[in-house]
Amino acid sequence: MVDVTSETDRKVCIVSQRANRNKLSSCCGYEFEDVIQSLENSNLYAPKLKSFEHWQHRMRRFLCQRTGLFEMMPSGATSRPLADHYDLFACVVQKPIDILSIDALGDWRKKSDMAVCILEEVWPRKIDQYKPLIKSLGRFDLIACSFADSCERLSELTGKPVIHLPYAVDALRFMPKKSDVDRPIDIYYLGRRRPELHEALMEYTRRNELFYNYDTFTSLPIATDHQAHRDHLAYMIRHSKLFLVDYAKKGHSDETDAQVGWGPRHIEGMAAGAVQVGYAPPSADYLENFDWPTAITRLPEDADAAVDKMSSMLSDPAALDEMRAQTFAHVGRRHDWLQRWRTITNFFGLPDTPAMLERQSAIEALTARLAHQTSDKVIEIDTAHRASKIGRASCRERV
Repeated sequence: MVDVTSETDRKVCIVSQRANRNKLSSCCGYEFEDVIQSLENSNLYAPKLKSFEHWQHRMRRFLCQRTGLFEMMPSGATSRPLADHYDLFACVVQKPIDILSIDALGDWRKKSDMAVCILEEVWPRKIDQYKPLIKSLGRFDLIACSFADSCERLSELTGKPVIHLPYAVDALRFMPKKSDVDRPIDIYYLGRRRPELHEALMEYTRRNELFYNYDTFTSLPIATDHQAHRDHLAYMIRHSKLFLVDYAKKGHSDETDAQVGWGPRHIEGMAAGAVQVGYAPPSADYLENFDWPTAITRLPEDADAAVDKMSSMLSDPAALDEMRAQTFAHVGRRHDWLQRWRTITNFFGLPDTPAMLERQSAIEALTARLAHQTSDKVIEIDTAHRASKIGRASCRERV
């Protein structure tokens, strides 16, 4: 540990894969890096590989599954040694294999008093498949992993503390600025789909002239600008009534070894105010992070029954408003990237920076405003609904 005497003395190095990976799935991690940059006196390094198929990187990738000698093989990334000394070195990677390009930074460990590796996606089978690579993470003082079930094995192989660091969201980007935002999209089904449910939704929404939004591409899409992608995604969900989620890598059990996980969508939908419906793991970490009753409405496995449930929910806008009001409060208080970064700085005994406190205040103010506006809206809808019922009853009496 290092004695950092004041917030302004602290200097953070952030290592990103944004120069190498441009898939949409990587943009969530880049958003986290952007938030860290806004909270800290920091520099961001993004080592650039010649290509993933360059012979040096292919050889290093081959060796890292078999022997610790892989570290003697250069990755082929353009050399860019750290120019300064840092209090905290934070390497953010989507998958363990991404760590291979870190050799471009030279002897980064000698220029870092404290170091954390933040791993987004680590399935158990990959841990043992890349055992030499995983063991090399022992150079870090802390490993933070988004998959709770992988933490124990990571700690066994590295000999270092491993904490569960769940996915989060930039709440100031995703949360609406007012509660009465128009939501013309009735149902938003992002990414991988259950074929039977998708077909049932297609038939239902066509029959009822509803707006059903879903992806139409089959190959993995790329993002030319991760910030533009996150802005667009937040906008689309903010204008949706229901947001469908599912287990991580649904339909790809060959990659997960039957481990059930959850991804960032489970927070993105909540933050943007779309009422979340679908399928979520009954795991301890999920129930701990989403422990309020309206966090998700679990759908039946039967496709027709699931559509009936969604249809019933869409017919009750006041109930939807109440559900999103409860969710806003939890997301703002617990699931912004600020809370994840604070988990790491607290581990190292580092104080909040002024920017961290400012962000917390901004989120609290937005959450309070949305809660107040939503409460007023629910009262208006209930009053109108009761007036409508009274009017219909009066007409029947006159008839």
